[in-house]
Amino acid sequence: MNVTSAVATIDPQAPTGEGGWGAAYAMSKGAFHKLAGILAVEVGDRGIRSYNLEPGFVITERMEVNAGALGLAGRYQGAPPSVPGVVIAWLGTSPDAAELNGGTISAQRFALERSLHADWRDGKGDGN
Repeated sequence: MNVTSAVATIDPQAPTGEGGWGAAYAMSKGAFHKLAGILAVEVGDRGIRSYNLEPGFVITERMEVNAGALGLAGRYQGAPPSVPGVVIAWLGTSPDAAELNGGTISAQRFALERSLHADWRDGKGDGN
């Protein structure tokens, strides 16, 4: 399970420190992002599954503390860490996940579409 990022495939909307991200972070995520598809081709026939999970903007404790300094305060609506967590658990345990081998899963959309998590978008961030 590769926890990747949209920065692997999109350009920042702002400079670093103003809501954007640095080149080194984007390059590392971009390289890492290629791994799931390669592993699916190389070892998928052995039953080994590989996924990219794009969690979206997640309100971690670090983000709560540093959002202002990182230029992210009020910029993006985030999900609680439990959202990518339930998607990872589903991918690791569901037989239906095999059809997604080698793919990239957008955790927030996937969790809502499959009813894996309560809707957190009420502004509280906690699903209640």
